[in-house]
Amino acid sequence: MPSDAPTAMVYPRDSVELGKPNTLICSVTEFHPMGIRVTWTHNDRPVTEGVTQTTPLSGRDFSFKVFSFLPFTPQLGDVYSCQVQHSALPEPLARLWEVETETGTESDIGPTAFCVAGLTLGLLGVAAGTFFLIKGSSCN
Repeated sequence: MPSDAPTAMVYPRDSVELGKPNTLICSVTEFHPMGIRVTWTHNDRPVTEGVTQTTPLSGRDFSFKVFSFLPFTPQLGDVYSCQVQHSALPEPLARLWEVETETGTESDIGPTAFCVAGLTLGLLGVAAGTFFLIKGSSCN
């Protein structure tokens, strides 16, 4: 069976709040054979304390996946990296994650306004339909 190179993604377990403990998850999927090494860095320094990892889990297509967990307390400007070493990779695969927080301003305005406009139009449609239904039945 041929070797399949892994794909990796890093994301926080919970919404990020500066100074509030959280966990970074490195999801490594679609690899074969099973042997793999996942390591972490914080601002280019290796991190081992508190790191846990699942045993490789097998999928129906005979590929494997593994999850690595890094407890951390986010501070603005911090950069974390999950590095993956596997026999199907010519060099280690690195996925960076930078501490960012959602401020709840511009990024939330567009979708919220769109939802409010859609809800308003929907309610107006229901009101107009009800009006014409009542008016039509009273004319008979």
